[in-house]
Amino acid sequence: MPTEPAELAEARAHLEKFEAKMRTPDGLVHLSEGLALLEDFRTGGASDRFAEVASNLALAYAKKVQIEVESLISREPSIHLEVFDHWRKVFAEFDQSGFTLPQEVINARSKLWGRTIDKHVKLMSPSERKDLLERLQAMGDE
Repeated sequence: MPTEPAELAEARAHLEKFEAKMRTPDGLVHLSEGLALLEDFRTGGASDRFAEVASNLALAYAKKVQIEVESLISREPSIHLEVFDHWRKVFAEFDQSGFTLPQEVINARSKLWGRTIDKHVKLMSPSERKDLLERLQAMGDE
């Protein structure tokens, strides 16, 4: 059985640091580094075994994010925009890395977005809502 490459061990180390600091911008840096290293394994001609290990690691950490976001949603009636923005960036890292997110993770992201957007739309004046709706419709036409 081949020994795990050093780059894969480095990816694991970054992801462990991400998990420890998941709620902070510091953690986001480690997620980005870890996923980039895993993506290199998945697309860079590594053995099928190590490519599968890389995909499984990305999936495991996506599920950890899902659990954290679902916990946040269940205990917080209102999500602050700064908190929302952090988790938006976390999900964006997974999207940018090219790993496919399972439906449960996508659903958690959608719940977070829905909870946050609902709160802020309710705070808007009718003219602000109309403007937002017009901008969203224009985006749909593009």
